[in-house]
Amino acid sequence: MLRAMSLSARELTALRSEFPALLRRRNGKPPIYLNSTCMTLRPRSVIAALVRYYEEFPTCGGGRGDRHHGRHNWFQGELRAHEEAARESVRALLNAERCEEIVWTRNATEALNVVAHGLDLEPGDEVVTSEREHNSNLVPWLEVERRLRARAGDPGLVARRFFDLAPDGSFVLESALAAITPRTRVLAVAHASNLDGALIPDADLRRLADAVHRVGGVLVLDAAQSVPHRPVDVRALGVDFLAFSIHKMCGPSGMGALYGRYDQLERLRGFIVGGDTVSDTWQDRVEYKPPPGRFEAGLQDYAGIVATAPAVEYVTRRVGYAAIQAHELELNRHLTGRLLALECEHFQVLGPRDPERRGGVITMASHSGPLINAIERLADEESNVMVRRGMFCVNAYLHRRFDALGRAANNLRASTYFYNTLDECEVLCEVVERVVRDPLAYLDDA
Repeated sequence: MLRAMSLSARELTALRSEFPALLRRRNGKPPIYLNSTCMTLRPRSVIAALVRYYEEFPTCGGGRGDRHHGRHNWFQGELRAHEEAARESVRALLNAERCEEIVWTRNATEALNVVAHGLDLEPGDEVVTSEREHNSNLVPWLEVERRLRARAGDPGLVARRFFDLAPDGSFVLESALAAITPRTRVLAVAHASNLDGALIPDADLRRLADAVHRVGGVLVLDAAQSVPHRPVDVRALGVDFLAFSIHKMCGPSGMGALYGRYDQLERLRGFIVGGDTVSDTWQDRVEYKPPPGRFEAGLQDYAGIVATAPAVEYVTRRVGYAAIQAHELELNRHLTGRLLALECEHFQVLGPRDPERRGGVITMASHSGPLINAIERLADEESNVMVRRGMFCVNAYLHRRFDALGRAANNLRASTYFYNTLDECEVLCEVVERVVRDPLAYLDDA
């Protein structure tokens, strides 16, 4: 593991050499990848694991968490060993009590849908979220509300409530606690925002868990933007369900995981059922597997599962959470200082001013779409800087906060990870400064 402080130039060079994508060149320049909130790059160890599955044991079914599933053949035995190792790696990552509490999914979105579709909620039950949730932690609960309205025959039934954040987007514990009532059955929140990196402190999260448990509810945590960057202990935090995407922590695309406390998983209905979710079937009935097999329908992304353990190993041991957090904070301080100094009537930075209250994410906004377009275009064309423009699946929050200002959709997000450098961040800042200082020289009609 690397030292528990911001990464040195030598350490960064060594790490970056292990990512083939960073060794490419366009117009003689390397890529500057500042879009890790969406998906991270992959090191050779993860790529090698993917290739190894396809070359050495490309078969189906590795056990799927079913202890009674026997080893049928050579390749299947090897796959099962890798799958069990991967499930154990995620169990240890989250400090879950047992491997059966880890369910493979395609991503955090699917994991959250498994929970929302599987809970036995009744008309009168309520789901509480914050005003700023990713669509993956908003739309499933809106669908729950729609179904409960249909069951009750009441189109005005309220099944979802949200609590407000601070003006700068920071979490406010008092607002969240006040939203929990005796009717609350689910509190579903993002640990860290994909829009501006704003975090819920762990101590506050534990208080939320205790509060929702007192009224008989469960805490569902969208940890897509926290697990890749910092330790998350589900038992210490009192989390009942947790969703995250492995492709956001150097893992293969289309791989995610759901953690569920085992007694809670046992109560969930299956979301997608059929092949491999059952122990046996008859013409008139079905017997489902216990968790996690009950939720893992059909052929899985076995290559992705095999590559999950190397991804977890790389993030937690090759680099280490302490080094990741320290390095991201250093990068974020630089970006924050440079970009806040450029704020004006047509350019703002979203989120808390203090970089220590955010993850490695910074989002720029403007009432002028062409200005945002110009920054994105120049950064890419001149220096191969890859950032992301849009609403980042937090449309509802942006509409609520910024429609009146005419800039809900005009956002540009830069997100860092441990393989980024201060020089890369400065390249982006220089482009932003040129455009903001003299926008008429760079605006286009796009």
